[in-house]
Amino acid sequence: MLKRLILYKLTILAIALASLPVSQAQTLTIPDRGEGRRPVPMRISSYEDDPFARESIVRRMDPSRFDLGEGGRPILSGRLVTLSEESKIYRKDSKTGVFNPFAWNPWPQLTTANAAGNFIFPDEERFPLHRVERDADGKIVLKDGLQVWAPQTLYLGNTTTFEAAHAVKDAAEFWAGRDILWGQNGVLDILPHAFIDFNAFYSATTRTLHFGVAPYRLPGQTDIKIFETATSWDMVAHESGHAAQDTLKPNRNRAHQEFGAWAESFADQTAMWASLRNPDRVSRLLAETGGDLNRSNSLTRLGEAFAALTGKGTGVRDAFNDLKVSDTTEEIHDRSRALTGAAYKIFLAAYSRLKNEQGIEEREAMRKAGEIMGAFLTRAADYTPENSVTLEDVAKAYLKVDKEFFDSRYHTALVDEFTRREIFDAESVAEWLAHEAATPQLWLHPQWSDQEVEKMAQANLDNLGIWPGFGLKLQSVTRINHFRQRVGRQIGPEQTIVRVQLTQGRGEGATLLDNHGILVFRASGMLADYHSPLPSGGPAPLSPNDFSQSQALGMIFRASQLGINQHGAPLSIARKPDGRLTVEARVMRGEGINAYMEVFTLDNPRGERHEILIPPVPPDNRISIPDDLLK
Repeated sequence: MLKRLILYKLTILAIALASLPVSQAQTLTIPDRGEGRRPVPMRISSYEDDPFARESIVRRMDPSRFDLGEGGRPILSGRLVTLSEESKIYRKDSKTGVFNPFAWNPWPQLTTANAAGNFIFPDEERFPLHRVERDADGKIVLKDGLQVWAPQTLYLGNTTTFEAAHAVKDAAEFWAGRDILWGQNGVLDILPHAFIDFNAFYSATTRTLHFGVAPYRLPGQTDIKIFETATSWDMVAHESGHAAQDTLKPNRNRAHQEFGAWAESFADQTAMWASLRNPDRVSRLLAETGGDLNRSNSLTRLGEAFAALTGKGTGVRDAFNDLKVSDTTEEIHDRSRALTGAAYKIFLAAYSRLKNEQGIEEREAMRKAGEIMGAFLTRAADYTPENSVTLEDVAKAYLKVDKEFFDSRYHTALVDEFTRREIFDAESVAEWLAHEAATPQLWLHPQWSDQEVEKMAQANLDNLGIWPGFGLKLQSVTRINHFRQRVGRQIGPEQTIVRVQLTQGRGEGATLLDNHGILVFRASGMLADYHSPLPSGGPAPLSPNDFSQSQALGMIFRASQLGINQHGAPLSIARKPDGRLTVEARVMRGEGINAYMEVFTLDNPRGERHEILIPPVPPDNRISIPDDLLK
């Protein structure tokens, strides 16, 4: 009885600590004296926005996230995030698009804790000089054809990156209610100093992050200074958002333009909502705005350094906008602003409801509103088609998340905002309701094994609208049960997400196609939502009535005659930008920052190159590199 009472009290204490803001919970941290008590948090320097927005601050992290190096000193490497440095800094060739070696990397290969055993670097220069080795004649020294840059004892890019990536992972897992196994085997490798440019990339081939360094000279100055994009918390969080979405939506068609617009909005929103999980950030935001969030502010502005370096705008993008789809171009960064702007307006509505209708104190209301938007952001990935997704699909998924998790309390606000932004048209809500009504009546036992789930899918091919000459193969089963594990209840998952892959033929000899479907089952076992592996992106997903089995087989046969199936990738039934159907094969090429996709289609069986590295800064907004660097 005594043991049960002690366990109960410890559980209550843990719940209380988890609910406290970080600034309060830290005062209750107990040093680890080898008695099984909670260890002292690791102190680490980090920028909140970037060096041009404010000075660095000291944050606290779980010490278990740091590996130990030589002598037992912590290093910026762990079981979730690692930092790596290549020996060279690369620069993109404007003609070929290939990143080639340009200079030797002057940053430390490994960041180790200071003599005090932490990662606080208060004396680091906020705007450091870019130092290049020169000979007696003033010419830049070359070694094996590459520039030699003076060694850099700069750490804030690395520490900011390490802290921000962990913050995003914690946030995304909390919102999505599941582990996010990003990177390779759950470890995200980050290269903080990879190439020359005011930009950063997530590489889908290696599942790694790559950050640029930008030598710059401000107007009226002679010194060339260096900006590490890794010192921008927003840019790191943005790229980490891409890594998280890649895990939540593993079957995305990277050549699909409108999916790219969602990806950019997803990444921008990740940076916004994740930052609100820091109570100090919330307090500073309230002080900055006086509580009036209905204007541009440090939360809505992404990449303030861009404005400082170019004199243009307030940053790379601003979520406080009234842009409609017709106000933007098809360029993915530009188009994404309509969705991000809509999401920020919904955030304001949630914040107002919590503060004014429920009487919640404004700091807590802001934090909770951010968590609500984070749930919309990540859970929408469960209610969209798997391969190609339009912004309208995403907006409909927000309606579904609202229905499943928030009792439709934001339905009117969502519909009004998405309609105003032209993401919805006059038929969108009716189409969503029709999709809801057409969801097959399927049931899955929460405790079924993957093999039993596979049998259920095979037994319901007709109900799932799969043509007789085609079939499904189980790809994965994700059981979401984090909340029940936290409270110690083992009564089955809250949700079960089943992904399936389309096959030509059925049974063991069936040929896999690069088309995927997704089924989401509630805790009761009833099917809540289904998106067919047959392509979306047109007026509606395909059905046997508008695209026959014989047409599909005919197009696949033609693709085989043209050799499109001979490139090591499965064929895919897809829509062209004009809505017509085709069969294609998509092949990933290259690695890291030189990754791209080659797409072989019926119209172009020889293949065409598609860029798949999505930087946060569009190509036409690049920062010019001083000529002095090239001499």
